[in-house]
Amino acid sequence: MSTFLGIKNSLLLILEKCILLCFVFFNSVLLARIAGPDAFGQYAYILSIASLFLPLCIMGLNNIVTKYIVKNPSNAHYYLKSALVVRLSGAILSLVLGLMLVLVLNSQHSKLIILLILLQSFSVFYVIEFYFLAKQQVTILLKIRTFTLIALNIVKCIVILNGSSLNLLITLQGLEYVLIGGSYVFVYIHGKHHNLIKRNTSKRSYLALAQKGKWLLFSGIAATIYLKIDQIMLANLLDTHAVAYYAAASKLSEVWYVFPVLIANAFTAQLSHLKSNSDLKYHTLLQQLIATLTVTALLLSIATYFIAPTLISLIYGDQYSSSATILSIHIFASIFIFQRAILSKWLIIERLYKYSLVSSLCGAVTNIVLNALLIPKYAGVGAAWATVISYMVASYGFLFLQTKTKAYAQILHQAMLNSPALFKSLVLQIRLLKK
Repeated sequence: MSTFLGIKNSLLLILEKCILLCFVFFNSVLLARIAGPDAFGQYAYILSIASLFLPLCIMGLNNIVTKYIVKNPSNAHYYLKSALVVRLSGAILSLVLGLMLVLVLNSQHSKLIILLILLQSFSVFYVIEFYFLAKQQVTILLKIRTFTLIALNIVKCIVILNGSSLNLLITLQGLEYVLIGGSYVFVYIHGKHHNLIKRNTSKRSYLALAQKGKWLLFSGIAATIYLKIDQIMLANLLDTHAVAYYAAASKLSEVWYVFPVLIANAFTAQLSHLKSNSDLKYHTLLQQLIATLTVTALLLSIATYFIAPTLISLIYGDQYSSSATILSIHIFASIFIFQRAILSKWLIIERLYKYSLVSSLCGAVTNIVLNALLIPKYAGVGAAWATVISYMVASYGFLFLQTKTKAYAQILHQAMLNSPALFKSLVLQIRLLKK
């Protein structure tokens, strides 16, 4: 039954994201076509800068909270409250560091960057989603969250069509965090989940939880750097037009990244349970997830490679033709991103938190160095190659640097070798569970 619930939750989250991604992607294309490369590049640049501070609103605690709630359901509120306090502290720190950064950059968009960092600090309340994931009750959040995001994206569409200012677009982007975070708090309190207190939180509990999340926090910061540094470096080494061409291509590539994360999140509780009860079933499920996600990403990459020029011309228009080459390269990063989603869960379940940091640091350093070498000569194409190589290093190459992580490399290789049998087994399990 737990496997069926995991699959059901995953399908529901994917369905929701498909609907919302259609709106987000449509608005992105509208902005790119109507406002042009300059405005679109500025918008992408501001979002990239602000995203550097999002890990401080998470503090590496999302999956840790899920893990502890699964193991100790009677003390769920204790862990959730402790996580909220730690994340609020991180959000305050993100504002301070954000102010320092804009002073150093002296950007013309400094006020908008700070505004977005402030509004996105409401994402501290997103940890409540992991409480419901642990309880396998994600449908409770779906209705309110989906309605809120659809309404916001409709407003964004109207704003873009009317040629509104960059200021209003950034404000609407930040309002998304405020409304979603607020809706999570409402659902949690309205359901009186906060009344189920078994243990009292304290300064000691906050520090203990922050200590457990430190490796994932640093890893999150490093991962965000190698995810977003390309657009920031393109803006500073070249111009916002280069950012626009790269952003147009990466948007088509990165739109797929949410799916492996959703699937991995939906199966986190089950993987944690199997780890404690059955090593055989635990490793089998790991291999099934790895094989499914990796093969899916490979097929997606090959298909996109061949249709990239047509896709860019059809969606963005001829003014973004240079984005086609970037897309045909950038899309192959999805293979390592899809694989990384399961790797991240494995590192948490196995309590190898510091190795998550090692992998992200390897990716961040590789990406920064390669971007510095390739962007001045090859612009967005160089940034795309830097992205693919750095993702490969962070998700696969680093596994061979440590003895403990070589175990996952073995699981990964077995998953790919046995992928046909694993697919067949997974289909049979789903059919049996439905009966």
